Amino acid sequence: MTTGPDTPSPDRPGGARAWARPAIVVVSCLVIGFVAGWVLRGDEGTVTVLAPPDTPADTGGATTGEAPATAPPTTAEEPPPPPAREEIRLAVLNGTDEAGLAGRTADQAESLGYTAVEAGNAPSTDDPPTVYHREGQRPAAQRVARDLQVDEVRPLPGSGPLADAAPEGAQVVLVLGSG
Repeated sequence: MTTGPDTPSPDRPGGARAWARPAIVVVSCLVIGFVAGWVLRGDEGTVTVLAPPDTPADTGGATTGEAPATAPPTTAEEPPPPPAREEIRLAVLNGTDEAGLAGRTADQAESLGYTAVEAGNAPSTDDPPTVYHREGQRPAAQRVARDLQVDEVRPLPGSGPLADAAPEGAQVVLVLGSG
């Protein structure tokens, strides 16, 4: 049997293999798109690490080699939110030669929502303004530092001239230095 000009040939358009070229192009585009998306994603995706079971009772019904069926994802503990401004017992101490600086700064803090801010004097210091905090009061100190645009946050020393100058009821103490 011969093929004429009107008879489709497997090698001619419209032949038995006419579908192969478009199918190959579509599959190739899908594979290239998948690989490119995977490589360019950039964030490496969310990863949940499950701890291996210690004993058979910890497997959650899973057989050896499988992860427990209801294991919670591991997350880092978030720091507590800072307390509200009106809940922070704040003292502002002047460690410079500028008279009235602690009072003006205490007024500024009260205008932001802090209440009953104490003002006083600290030992003279060449350090930059520093927010000190008592144990467990770091979030409060960070709020004060952010509100009053102070870069330094440190624990209040347990003894010494600064510890003696800090009012007993203050959780957070801002010391205004000349530095």
